[in-house]
Amino acid sequence: MLLVGAAGLATVPSLIEDEKAFGTATSCTAVSSPHDDCLRSFETTVTRTVIKEQNKSSEYTLYLNGPAQVPRSIDMGASEPLLKRLRPGDHVTVTLWRDYATAVRQGKVFQETADTPEGEPVFMCALALAVINGGAYGLYAGVTALARSRRHAVWDLPATLVTRGKEAAGAALCVLPTAAVGLFTGVPVMLVLWLGLLPLVRWIVQQQRSTGRHARPPVHTV
Repeated sequence: MLLVGAAGLATVPSLIEDEKAFGTATSCTAVSSPHDDCLRSFETTVTRTVIKEQNKSSEYTLYLNGPAQVPRSIDMGASEPLLKRLRPGDHVTVTLWRDYATAVRQGKVFQETADTPEGEPVFMCALALAVINGGAYGLYAGVTALARSRRHAVWDLPATLVTRGKEAAGAALCVLPTAAVGLFTGVPVMLVLWLGLLPLVRWIVQQQRSTGRHARPPVHTV
């Protein structure tokens, strides 16, 4: 888990560069090559649409038939303003950036899709931090259990494992609010905010430990 989390965290800088490149991309000119970081347009035909609006999960998918560069299906992210109007056989223009289908247009109606690099650095950073938390706690628990295995076999594992587990879980949960902030401010602010919350998590866990019903350590008798 530590290796996977570290690998994910290592990809964040390149994802930030991709996000910046997409934000400054312009429409391709006649001399642009297909590999340029520009916005390319392709004419396609709608084959069907899927709109499922549910409390826990929703689906807004547009299925297309067109040039090989255009994906057969696109996650539109919402039904407004274009998806709900489309019918099989309608002609639409799809905008591509690299291998992302970033927008769909029909006449004057334009809708951005959910297939863009925007937000990917924050999502990957949040996922990597959560995985690293789990891996770090797993490593700590494993080393602790093996360090004095004979003693633990008699007296059970130390209570600190529970405390550290709560701290790791709290740190992982802190990823959620910091990621929400990071979507508007960027990865650096997200990381600073997350690191700033770790002492608070530790303090809360320590308070629960000192005042909870298990605060008094058990006394072993022979």
